[in-house]
This record gives sequence, C-alpha cells and structure tokens, in this order.
Amino acid sequence: MRCLVFSYFSYCYDWAMAETVYEMQWDCEYCGRKKLLGLSHRFCPACGAPQNPAKRYFPAEADKILAKDHEYSGADKTCPHCKNPVSAKMKFCAQCGGPMEGAGQVKLVGEAPAPAAPEPAKGGRLWWKLVLGCFLAGAALFIFLHSYTRAVPLRVAGHSWSREIEVERFQAVSDSSWCDDKPFDAYSVSRRREVRSHRQVADGETCKTVKKDRGDGTFSESQECHTKYRSEPVYDSKCSYLVDRWRRARAEKKEGAALEPEPAWPEPSIRSGSCLGCERLGARQETYTVRFTAAGKDYSCDFSQDKWKGFPVGSKWSGAVRLIGGLVCDSLK
Repeated sequence: MRCLVFSYFSYCYDWAMAETVYEMQWDCEYCGRKKLLGLSHRFCPACGAPQNPAKRYFPAEADKILAKDHEYSGADKTCPHCKNPVSAKMKFCAQCGGPMEGAGQVKLVGEAPAPAAPEPAKGGRLWWKLVLGCFLAGAALFIFLHSYTRAVPLRVAGHSWSREIEVERFQAVSDSSWCDDKPFDAYSVSRRREVRSHRQVADGETCKTVKKDRGDGTFSESQECHTKYRSEPVYDSKCSYLVDRWRRARAEKKEGAALEPEPAWPEPSIRSGSCLGCERLGARQETYTVRFTAAGKDYSCDFSQDKWKGFPVGSKWSGAVRLIGGLVCDSLK
C-alpha cells in the first residue's frame, strides 16, 4: 500500500514489483548431466532421457537463465499414458500422442525450507531428563508429606488473644499523576514532562525475494516488501502535588493470655474532627488462639471468639497432625 499526500487529501494505492521469469533446472537421472533447463531441455541433450518434473529445482543465483519471450499457458500436466510432462495447452501428448483429457498438474516446487535447528546433544538431553525427574520426584514427596496425617491425642495448654484498632490522621500527602487525572483538591502543584506512552511510526521497508514455481519449467521472482516501524515516545505533563487525605498514623493494641478477664478493645485517645491533624478510628483486627500440646510438641490454632471459649485449659482433644505443616485445626474432636 502506498499513499500520496496532497494539501487537502491523500490517495492510497497498492503496488507490486514486476515479476521476472527464469528457467528452472533439473538433473538427468540416467546419465547424471547437471543443471539442465526446465523449459528449454524437455529431454536430456546428452542421453535423450525425458525430464522428470518432480526433480526440478530453483537454480543458484549465478546459474539463473531468463525465460525470454515465453508465453505462459499454465502449469505442465502429466501425461496419463507415458507419464511425461506436457505443456498445459496441448490436447495430445507430444511424446506418445495420447489424449491429455483428465491429466493432472505436475507437483510444484516450494521455496527452500529454513535450515532445521540442530538437535541438542544426547548428553545434554539426558541431563535435562534427570533434572526433570528429580524435580517431579521431589514435588511428589512434598505433596505426600504435606497431605499425610495421623491422629494424635491433644491437651489444651493455654490461650491468647489480641485486639487492635488503627488510628487514621487527616494530613497532607505527597502524590503524583498525569495532570489530566489530577484530583480537584490538589495544591502546591508542580509539572514536568515525562514519557506517557509510545507510538509506532513507519520507518522504511523490509523486502525479501520470493520465488514461485510456475509449473511449466519456469519460475517467477519478485520482491515482497513490508513496512517496518520504529517506536517513538509520546510526552505529556506529569503533576506532583499535595492533597489532604486520611492515612494510617498508628495502631493501638490490647492483649491477653487467658479466657478471663473477657477480651476488651483498646480505647485510643484521638482528636476528632475533619481538620488537618484530626484523627479517627480505622480498621479493627482481632485474633483468638488456643495452644495445644501432644507428646512434648506444641501446636496452635486460631478460632472465632465464641469457639475459642469452648477450649478450657486441660481439656483433651483428638486431631490430625501432618508430617509437614502441623495440626489440622478443622479436625479437632
């Protein structure tokens, strides 16, 4: 696609490089004669053997021969009687005289494939198999140890609890954003230019030569081009500013190590209001832990407060213990 740009409008059009036609080559299977011409030599000039269209190939750059004044009539057809290639416009075989009705087209030659990537050395492949095998065995062992459990008798050894309240303060906070996203209540604003994104800009073309077997002993050669692009930064204004927001200032915590006295929340002293420096109560967190002992080993589980109260000190329980990972708290009975 090419575009012409004028002062008020642009006009785009498609274009293609003109094709150049060359003769394919083939090697005689009988006498070994090399680099015979696919169009000019229908028979080997050395021994008279017929051309095998399946053995045609693209010549090297130095061996290319132009197919001058050649009228293309389509890919050759294979004679159903003598199996020789015959021009597509022929109704009877030039070699045996047989009718060409129902004859199939010869097989076309494709572009030369890219060289295959070298296979890794057998020793390296074996090393990777050993590493992978060890990894899978280790993963299987970990899953087994983590999932395998055994029932053990447990005794409640003690309790603990904690309650925490966050305290938030209304204060000036430093922040930044793209200026078109700046909050309306920002102040002490400063601006700077930064890269916000990138755009792709056309930057010439990359071209390659494409060869196409025309099936009649010739091939065409043309240039296939694609636009290449470069990345260009797009700049915009970035703003730094202050804005008044509620932020965590501190947390006050209260803890205990028994069922009694009843757990209580801390009572922070705050300066309430909506002024700068004023405070308010924020999120609350609470944890209730029961400690167990079994055969000299200690375990612990966290519960809701109501369930936590149902584990008196000294009471006996049964639970599942993993080989790795400790007590399964949901298994307690």
